[in-house]
Amino acid sequence: MPISKDKFQTIGEDGPSLPDLSPDTTQGTVYRFLIDHADQAFRQRELVDAIDVPEGSIGPTLKRLEQHGLVDHRDQFWAIADAEHAVASAGLHGAATAGEIDGGFSDDDVDSWMETAVNPIDSDPTDSDRRE
Repeated sequence: MPISKDKFQTIGEDGPSLPDLSPDTTQGTVYRFLIDHADQAFRQRELVDAIDVPEGSIGPTLKRLEQHGLVDHRDQFWAIADAEHAVASAGLHGAATAGEIDGGFSDDDVDSWMETAVNPIDSDPTDSDRRE
């Protein structure tokens, strides 16, 4: 089974590897909820009530996310870390801006491109020069 590039980068490094933030994991669910509500901080009970995660796993999950600098904890409240929020916001803004500039690519555009695309591994432009 393939692993993410982020996880790959941490192999062999000292310290814990990055948490799995896939949508089907508790960590991913909590992380995405906090990103979506970056202007708020929540108690653990509020998180359990707001999202579908096991009650017994919310505390350890938040602690793991905190160890990686993804969330901040003050008193009884948890929130997405400011730096993490900034990175996520920049990524979303960049994607939206790129979509506005180039209009994105339709499925028809991609299909048309694929019909004429050349795989650089299969062809070497210098080969034609050598044959002449």
